[in-house]
Amino acid sequence: MKNYFIIVFILILIVFTSLIKSSTRELEAQIYILEEDIKTLSDKKDLILLENNFLNSPERLFDLKKTLFEENLITLKFKNFITLKSDGE
Repeated sequence: MKNYFIIVFILILIVFTSLIKSSTRELEAQIYILEEDIKTLSDKKDLILLENNFLNSPERLFDLKKTLFEENLITLKFKNFITLKSDGE
């Protein structure tokens, strides 16, 4: 009778161990997927920041102005703008 209890106890331990091991594998798979997503998003963020910094530098904007616009552009002051109103207002 004592041997049966020992065998049943060992079988229960084996079943619990296998359940815990399978749930651990699933958690590790989810963690791996999330870590890969984080790496991908981090790389995208770095590229966007690099692009933003590159395009927003004043030197880069002047270079783009020279290459994209052939005529000379002039700067306008805000106080020189006028407001047009229609007759209905």
